[in-house]
Amino acid sequence: MAKETATSREVEFRFPAGRRELSALWRDAPQARAVCVVGHGAGNDMRNRFLDGVVQGLIGHRVSAMRFNFPFTEEGRRGPDRAPVLIEAWRSALAEAERRAGGLALVASGKSLGGRMATMLAAEDPEGFSCAAIVLFGYPLHAPGRTDQPRDAHLSSVRVPMLFIQGTADALADLALIRGVVRRLGPRAKLHLVEGGDHSFRVRGARRPDEEIGQELGQVASDFIAGVVS
Repeated sequence: MAKETATSREVEFRFPAGRRELSALWRDAPQARAVCVVGHGAGNDMRNRFLDGVVQGLIGHRVSAMRFNFPFTEEGRRGPDRAPVLIEAWRSALAEAERRAGGLALVASGKSLGGRMATMLAAEDPEGFSCAAIVLFGYPLHAPGRTDQPRDAHLSSVRVPMLFIQGTADALADLALIRGVVRRLGPRAKLHLVEGGDHSFRVRGARRPDEEIGQELGQVASDFIAGVVS
């Protein structure tokens, strides 16, 4: 049973994930049309300024949001868990979101690692994947400098619409390569580019707060979600 504490803005709770419990934050949007579940990246937990902004962008456009911690951040470890552990955390988070969503459509999303693991779950279990779409904030197509080892083989098995939000200067996603991936995936994949943006969508010289960047991209995600679930 999830344990909850309420604040004026969000509900914080814990939910079961195998033998663990993971922390999560839920925020309702007025007149919500969908619920977006957000997984964090390898270098942060669910409480970071970029995701704060993403959630604001979502709820301002009728999309409720649930973000959650992966086991490695929940337990204070620096390095990410192995993929099977992260995928199972995603599976548990979606089950919890579905329980709370009141029949609203679910959308999976994530920053970097969090988004990649959502696509791996969708590819591994296409029939059981409960989301209407996936939003990827900075898909990590390859390690820095390793463009010869792209992480895209599984994406052709994902059956739901995907939005790739990518910085044109992202060291983890060569622009020509990510364009090629989206082109090969066909009409179920869309690409939104942040001109000059790095892997965190920061543009050299712009000095925009991460929260402001996240809010803008949360609105981009909301527009995409509206087109999928309406």
